Amino acid sequence: MKVNKIIKPKRFSRFVVVPSAIFRYKKISASATGLYCWLFSHSEKQEITFTFIQNHFKEGRKALQNRIKDLTQMGFLVREQVRENGKIKGYNYILNDEPLTKKPLTRKPLTRKEQQSNNNSINNNINTISNIKANDKKYDPLVVSSFDYFVELFPEKNRPKTKTNINKWLDILDKIQRIDKYDLREVYLKCKELRNDPFWETNFLSLVKLRNYNRDGIRYIDYFMYKAKPNLNDIRKKIPGAIKFYKYNDPSGKKLVGVKTINGDIDYDMLKTILSESNIKTILNEL
Repeated sequence: MKVNKIIKPKRFSRFVVVPSAIFRYKKISASATGLYCWLFSHSEKQEITFTFIQNHFKEGRKALQNRIKDLTQMGFLVREQVRENGKIKGYNYILNDEPLTKKPLTRKPLTRKEQQSNNNSINNNINTISNIKANDKKYDPLVVSSFDYFVELFPEKNRPKTKTNINKWLDILDKIQRIDKYDLREVYLKCKELRNDPFWETNFLSLVKLRNYNRDGIRYIDYFMYKAKPNLNDIRKKIPGAIKFYKYNDPSGKKLVGVKTINGDIDYDMLKTILSESNIKTILNEL
């Protein structure tokens, strides 16, 4: 069980590389940006507690709590409460390399405490996973934290209101991330775009549709995300001095991808610290 740990995308684990999204996000304070960068600089082996954070900075307790609140509201951070035998063991600080929305969020991401709240019935007006009991299926933290944001994309009448339907939507997000290997942040932005489209606004009314097949036998998630994928030229622009991508095999025979740059080659391990999994998947499919 992980307790009081930093959890960040694996492709950033070997280097102190800070995602550029935090620097491009408007209306974020300099102090919140600094706190995010400082958190990102730590290894997942480092124990992180609020006291540890407070001892590092000269700002007071209230100021730091407000900066943490800012990051959670913007979707860059999820502060996950961990319980054992009903007692709070601590918190994990789950870092996102992109905000879950383009605008600051007005509601905080769900915590483990909210997931484990003792609800014995499902209120028809409530559509968050805080209604799911503690003994239900456990989901990846990003699936949990992104659920409400996906729900809010849809009209009230189409949102899941029963425990069964809530679990169906959670399962869809889980499978999209775990099986289909899509980044939920990118899927969220695509769904947001579709919900603002005149055609899809009335033809895309449930997350369940994403893993259904269209008339051509293609899953809608693949159809939607393929159209959203950048081409190789777009991806190459993310790498300074990139000349061309190439495939190669590792000792076990697995196909990997690298890139030639004006400063030398960048192998697969290094490339994973720069590009998203979906970008690398696009390169492998198009080469």
